[in-house]
Amino acid sequence: MTLSDKTSGVDRLIRLVSWILISFSILTVFMTTPREGEFARGADEGYYFTYAIIVKDGGVSQFPALLRQHLSDKVAQLYPHPGRIGYVLLTAGWLSIFPDTFLSLARLSWFCFILFLLVSFWFSRKYFGERTACLYTVFLSIHPLLMTAGRRVLQDSVLNLFWALAIWFFLDFLIEKKRWQYAAFLLSFCVSLSIKEASAILWIFFACAFLLFREKNDPHLNGRQLLGIFLIPIVVLGLLYVWLLGGWANGLALARYLAGVHFPGGAITNAYSLFGMGPWYKFIMDDLMLSPLTVLLAIGYLFHILLKRRAEKPVVYLALFLVLLYAAMSAMKYTKIIRFVMSMEISVCLFAVLMLQELFAGDKEERRALLTFLSVCLIYLVNSANFAHLFVRWNIYDPISYWLLQAQRVIPPRSLF
Repeated sequence: MTLSDKTSGVDRLIRLVSWILISFSILTVFMTTPREGEFARGADEGYYFTYAIIVKDGGVSQFPALLRQHLSDKVAQLYPHPGRIGYVLLTAGWLSIFPDTFLSLARLSWFCFILFLLVSFWFSRKYFGERTACLYTVFLSIHPLLMTAGRRVLQDSVLNLFWALAIWFFLDFLIEKKRWQYAAFLLSFCVSLSIKEASAILWIFFACAFLLFREKNDPHLNGRQLLGIFLIPIVVLGLLYVWLLGGWANGLALARYLAGVHFPGGAITNAYSLFGMGPWYKFIMDDLMLSPLTVLLAIGYLFHILLKRRAEKPVVYLALFLVLLYAAMSAMKYTKIIRFVMSMEISVCLFAVLMLQELFAGDKEERRALLTFLSVCLIYLVNSANFAHLFVRWNIYDPISYWLLQAQRVIPPRSLF
């Protein structure tokens, strides 16, 4: 596998058709967005919309009252908390420009989906060549989970964008060692942490990647920068949270609440958390129901590089991200819901393309490119059918295993009992 590919006549065809397919995916997400009355007003979407409206109308001074109300309401604690200030501020700002509707916030998710595709194309072209980047972006654009995140009033699409920025900018920094890349990474990471606290998992990955890529006595990758990965977000966000939440007491109350949510001391009885339980391979099974061929190809590529015992730095980096994210989330008892690890598609979709290229490696260059492209088109059709079946026909709101299994007819629907 080479990290750059030659330009040929076939590449112009691949580029043209790829962007047509990507544009069709973007248009599909736009056209299948729920109508105003079809959003989940009594669930996560309703809470996010309420937070955005209150902060937009009353300003950031509303955060302490929102937090106190959330912590005193047992029912509200089953849903997102207002401490996700990054997303709340972004949605409040968005609604100050656009109408106060659920559809407006869904368009924010759609806009972030487009930005995510552009960011992914830009960085993958830099490290893997334009042909691979086009095919990779096609896979990302048609993944059912990423598509449905781009049409809901949830933080998933926004978070996925900033995770991608943080991951790619950190790779840039590790390879090129420029200060502005380190600053861009830290900014993206801080925003990610403010959107969802689960982004703290990335600390493990960034620390491991730093130690893995650092060469002995390298003056550009030193202990101060490793320490900065931890200290700068903690200090910046700590001060921001204390200011917005109205003091240390509210900040500590939020920290204690989050610790109880993610590391509960006793048994959990609410249904949603119980749906999040399962074996370590649950994420694989759910992703197989969403995008089966890309998952199988990505698993094959992971075994390929393990047996080969040699891979380029960007591949090692993204493999490390995939393995650590999967391991960390699988170790959590109540969070085995595929929506929570949708960012692993950053690696999965790329590895699927690279595996296809390996499968056709024995052919001539143009024939190899054409066969890989035709395979991507076939998978595009399969994933399109899955998206239409699961999220348009069945109108699945949250892709937990229970609903996916019913929609794919692995288990009988509830109406039969």
